[in-house]
This record gives sequence, C-alpha cells and structure tokens, in this order.
Amino acid sequence: MKLLYPIILVSLFTIQSYAQSNDSAANQLKDKIENATTDSTRIHFQIDLAKQLIKSNVDTTRIIINDVLYTIKGKEGNYYQSRKAEALNYLGILDSKQSYVENALSNYLEALDINQGVKDSVGIGLTFHNLGMFYRRQKEYRKAKQYLKKAIVVKGKLKDVEDLALSHHMLALTYYNNEQMDSARHHISVVKGMSSSGVRKSKANGTLAAIFFKEKKFDKSINIYKENIKISKDINDQNELSISYLNVAVLYNALKEYDKAVPYLDSAIIVAKELKHKELLLKQYYSRSNLNETRKEYQKALEDYKIYKMYNDSINDTEKVKRITELELNYKFDKEKQASELRLENETSKKQLYLLLFVIATIMGGIIFWLTRKNAKHRLELSQNRLQKEQLEKVRAELTLVTKEKELKRVVVEGSLRQEILNKTLGEIKDIIGLENEKERKVALQSLSASLLSEEVTKKATSEIQSYLDKVSLDFKLILDSNFSQLSEKEKELLYLMTLELNATKISKLQSSTVSAIKSTRSRIRKKIGVGSKTDIIEFIKNSEA
Repeated sequence: MKLLYPIILVSLFTIQSYAQSNDSAANQLKDKIENATTDSTRIHFQIDLAKQLIKSNVDTTRIIINDVLYTIKGKEGNYYQSRKAEALNYLGILDSKQSYVENALSNYLEALDINQGVKDSVGIGLTFHNLGMFYRRQKEYRKAKQYLKKAIVVKGKLKDVEDLALSHHMLALTYYNNEQMDSARHHISVVKGMSSSGVRKSKANGTLAAIFFKEKKFDKSINIYKENIKISKDINDQNELSISYLNVAVLYNALKEYDKAVPYLDSAIIVAKELKHKELLLKQYYSRSNLNETRKEYQKALEDYKIYKMYNDSINDTEKVKRITELELNYKFDKEKQASELRLENETSKKQLYLLLFVIATIMGGIIFWLTRKNAKHRLELSQNRLQKEQLEKVRAELTLVTKEKELKRVVVEGSLRQEILNKTLGEIKDIIGLENEKERKVALQSLSASLLSEEVTKKATSEIQSYLDKVSLDFKLILDSNFSQLSEKEKELLYLMTLELNATKISKLQSSTVSAIKSTRSRIRKKIGVGSKTDIIEFIKNSEA
C-alpha cells in the first residue's frame, strides 16, 4: 500500500505533459495527497486529481484510480462504497477512451449497482451519463438517449448546474449523431440558457458549429471551432483540442482550402496520440488519407489509410460487439434473477407476516374477550359497591337526622328546664321576702343559693362533656347506632369519650361518677358486645363496620 504512493508521485513528476502544466489546482491536490493523514481524505483528493488529469494525462489518471480502488478494497461503509463507484466510473471513462469497451461497460454497470445500493443520487446521475456516452460511442443512439435522459432527471433534482448542462449537451450531440437536428438545437439552447460556465457553453457552441457544417454554413462553423481551439488550450482540455483541430481541418477541406487543412489535421493527430484515443485517431487518419488523396499525395494517403484500417479493425471487432452484448445481457439476467428472488422472498415474508398477524389477532381477540368479561365483572362490582355506598349514605343521613332531632329535643328540654327552674326560683324568692323572721329569711336565702350553685356546676359539667362529644367522629356514632343498638345512651357516651383517648379518671369527672363505676360500665359493655378483656373495644367496634 505505502509503496504505491511514491509511484504515483514519481509519475506526477516524470510524465512530461503533467510536469509542464501550470494548473495550480492540480498542484495543490498533489500536495494534499502527499500530506493526507487518513485514507478517506487521501481518496477524496486522489479522485479530484483524477478529474483534473483525465483529459490531459490518461496514464497518470489510471494509476491514481487503480490506487484508489486498491485502498478501498475490503473497506465497509457508504462513504467508501460511493468512492469506489466514483472511481469505477472514471476507470470506465479511461477504458472507453482507449477502446477497452468490455471493461468500460463492466465498470459502469458495477458502479451503477453500488450507487443504487447506497442510494447515492450524485453517483447514479454520473453513471447514467457515462452509460449514455458509452452507447453513443457504440452508435446505439436509442440506448444512449435513454440513459442520458435518466441522468438529466436525476441531476435535475440536485444543485450542480454544470453537471446538468453537461448531460443536456451530450444529449444534444446524440440527437445530432442521430440526424435529429431540431432536438439537438433544443438541448443546446437549454445549455446556453443555464447559468453554467463559459467552457460548457463553448462546447455547446461546438455542437452548434457541427449543425452549421451539416447545413453547409461553413464560415459560421469554422469561426466557432477556431475559438474553441483557443479555449481548449487555455483550460488544457486535450480531448476537446484534438476534436476542434479535426473539425477545422474538415471545414477547410469542405471549402477546398486543402493546404490550410493539413496542419490542423497534423495537430489533431499529435494530440490524439498523446491521449491514446483510438476513435479520434480513426477519424483523423481517415480524413488525412482523403485529404492527401485530394492533394495527389498518394503515398501519404496510402500510409494514412493503412493506419486508419488498423484502428478500424481494432475498434469494429465483431467479436468484441458480441462480448459487449453478452455483458449487458448477463447484467440484465442477474438483475432479473435478483428481482425474482426478491419477489419470492417477499411472497414468503408476506405469508409469514399473514400467519403472524393471524396469531396476533387471535391472541388479541382472546385478550379483548378476557378484558371484556373482567370489565363486566368489575362494572358489576362497582355497581354493587355504589349501591351499598348509596344505602350507607342513606342510613348515615337518617342517623344524622335522628341525631340532630335528639339534639334539638335536648335543647328544647334544657330550655324548658331552665324556664321551670327560673319560675321556681322566683317563687321561692317571693316566699323568702314574705318571711318576717330575719333569721328564717337568712337560712332560706342560703338554701336557695346552695341549690342554684349546684345547678350551675351541673350545667358547667354538662357543657364540658358536650364539647368533648362534639369532637367524636360521626362515622363512629353511626357504627354504634347501626350495629350496637343493645348499648344504652350512657354506655355509648362512655365509648365516645374513650375514642378521644380519655382515661377513666377524666371520664369519671366529666360524667360526675367514680372511677370504679366507669370500669364497671366498661366491663358491662364488653359482655354486651362479646369482646374479651384483652381486645381493644374501640378497634373492635371500628372494624365491625366491614
């Protein structure tokens, strides 16, 4: 791997056409390749350099592309696959230029497979374009137009105007080769209307010049080709330069200015030989042979014709055409086979999916049925609980009403008692005032005072106990009234006070009783409700609600 880099660098310095080039972009790329620290970076700059050199130095370009493919070999990931497809495209271009047509088609088809696999739109557009160019060179214009139109559709969705203009230009050339001049003019006008580079528009003008030539408007045509010669030299486009030299020579020949045609043909052949472009050499030697024959230089004409015949036999090899067709058919067969296998796999997957969906549907149906039944039971339980709660609330409401009624009666009774006591006290005061004996009057007043004091104490005790009873939970009172109707009001009052965590001493004071009497009442309650001495009475009563 490391040994290949010095070879590339030596090639870059030793090949004369590259060493003499002042193309700063190529020099910068060479430096970047030399200083690259990762394979991905190096590959990127190598491909860019190959693009720079492909029109001027075929051998160096092939070395660079082969090194890129060597580096990528065995690497995974979309980035490396896209770069491999790009390298194969440029290798196909080189093979096509040098008439290795089977290799060119094989490289293009492999690149197309890779690009479609990684869904690289730029790469797909490039490969469609190259396949169109390949079939144009093979004079299969129908296929060429199909692929170029596909390239235009893909490129039209991208933002590379220059690349899109290139495909429109090549489609115009294909229509020109197929004698469809109106369509050719249309695509030339598309290129000239785009914001593409001057170089691209000059190439479109070259095609327009060819149309002028066919229409025998030689003066217009020759001026365009001479301008293109200057542009090709400026941008170091050797391929276009060779073509422009040939076209000027052909035009001078048509104008019967044979001596002017000769140097242009000689220059065209020199450049084509440097490019090793067999197709160009075929046309150029044929043209020079005819030109020399017209000039009556028959020996030169014969020599040129022999060279032309050699190139013609090499390019128009019928066996080679068969191999190209076989390659294409094999590619289509592989594609159809893959599609058939994919369809079969899809059918099997569909059946498995349907079976899985059926199983899932059955399981889901069972789950839904179970949940429905469970939900029905749950709703029934909720309905029963709701009914029980409603009944309980009704009982509570009734008990609350009864409690309030008792409280009201108690208040009324207490009011009546107060009034009765007041009336009795007033009567007694009148009687005491009526006594004539001072001593008897004093004794009577002391007796009345003691009686009133006793009633005041009782009233205060009653008020205090009532304040405690008001703190008792209504639910507890309802439980006692609902479940323990055998208990007396006095016994219930004791239980109320016990829920407030009052001890026997405190309760005895509130009820104006003794501690022993409280304990006795508590024992009596235990017997009535059937609870032992070790069980908490209050907890027992609260739990009885369930």
